[in-house]
Amino acid sequence: MNRLYSSILLSLILLDLNAKSVDDLIVDFQRKNFSSVCNEGSIKIDRGNKDEDFMGVVGTACAEIDSVNKLATIQNELKSTRAGRNNGSYFATLILQKKLLYQFMVDDVDLGYLRVPDTNHILSIVFKYIVLKKFKIISDSPKELEIVDGELKIKLYLSRDSQPKMMIDLYKNGSLESQHWYR
Repeated sequence: MNRLYSSILLSLILLDLNAKSVDDLIVDFQRKNFSSVCNEGSIKIDRGNKDEDFMGVVGTACAEIDSVNKLATIQNELKSTRAGRNNGSYFATLILQKKLLYQFMVDDVDLGYLRVPDTNHILSIVFKYIVLKKFKIISDSPKELEIVDGELKIKLYLSRDSQPKMMIDLYKNGSLESQHWYR
């Protein structure tokens, strides 16, 4: 039995040695390696790093890679500093917009009466168009919408998975620029 505990302890120590430092994650963030910052930073936050500046960097990285679900834990902790509260509000806005857009797509909930902060995140952009009813319905079943604004075209639809994901495809000048999905 002691051998098992020793093996587990050694594995945990080796994992910690391979983990990046906070400074390494900041460099990754500056290099736009958002996936690494989000994933490894979330682990550090779960293990007790509650520095609000660091949590803001991790949350921003998670928002950049559409890992909105991770923002729930982070935004709840951001309350001690002005920057932390601003980041917390931004993260909470994205979470709310994601949930409301999903309800709109699945349950046909009217969002026209809602007002929430605008951000430059794709969820906020799509949310604004839906609230303003500036979209064209392509299909009702499964629901698919198209938003056109100049050279920008956005397709919003549900995947055909058993648990559908909300998909957002962004086109510029007719070319697929980016794809986003949310559960």
